[in-house]
Order: sequence, then C-alpha cells, then structure tokens
Amino acid sequence: MNFENNLAFAQRLDQADPLSSFRHDFLFPQQNGKPFIYLCGNSLGLQPKVVRKVIDEQLSNWHNLAVEGWFQGDNPWMFYHKELKKLMGPLVGASAKEVCPMNTLTVNLHLLMVSFYKPVKGRFKIIMEAGAFPSRPVCS
Repeated sequence: MNFENNLAFAQRLDQADPLSSFRHDFLFPQQNGKPFIYLCGNSLGLQPKVVRKVIDEQLSNWHNLAVEGWFQGDNPWMFYHKELKKLMGPLVGASAKEVCPMNTLTVNLHLLMVSFYKPVKGRFKIIMEAGAFPSRPVCS
C-alpha cells in the first residue's frame, strides 16, 4: 500500500469510529498555519476547547471564595474526586468504588514505591529509560 491508500484507509476508519465526533471538542496545534497530526499519548494530549472556560470559572471561585472554595460554591473542590470517580470507573472498566483519581504521575509513582518497593541484596535497582517523561528526576 502506498501513502495515499494508507491515508484514505485511516480516514475511513476515523469516520467510522463512534468517538470521532469528539474531534471537534479539541484544539489542534498549528504548524505553518495548518493543524498537524498529534500522537503524543503520555503527555497532555490535545487541549479540550472547554478548558479555558472551566479554568476561568475556578480562578473566579478562588478569587471570590478563597479557601472556602473547598467547601462552598457550585462545585466545591473538596468533592471533585467523587464526581471524577463516576467518570473514571467506566473509562477503565471498573466501578466508581474501585478507582480514585489523585495527585500527579510523579507523586503516584512515589507513593507506589514507598508502599511496595522492598529492595533486597542482589535485587535493588530500578531500570527505566533515560528520557522518561514526566516522572524522571532531573539531574545535572
């Protein structure tokens, strides 16, 4: 198959994908004035169009409520995890009782290591790729 056939095939698959309608909910980075194909899966991904509005709302809550934003307002911060659990469970094939969104990848890996890493003589190293992101330590 040549490039044009592969591209046409990929475009047909994309159009048939039941999630393809979500494409219009995201902002695509531009290169030379044209959107480019973005396949970075271990980082931020594409920015949802609604993000600026949602962040502005939370900045306004912070401004108007200060620390009370944890407990007051339309969506108190203290309880975000409960709503996110309802969304996250089905996404990963689990019930809301089985998941808990929390922290960053770096913090979660640290908590995992503190809880479960038990080095012994002869088995004490952790091997990982040198350029891993975002959890790699920055050393100079």
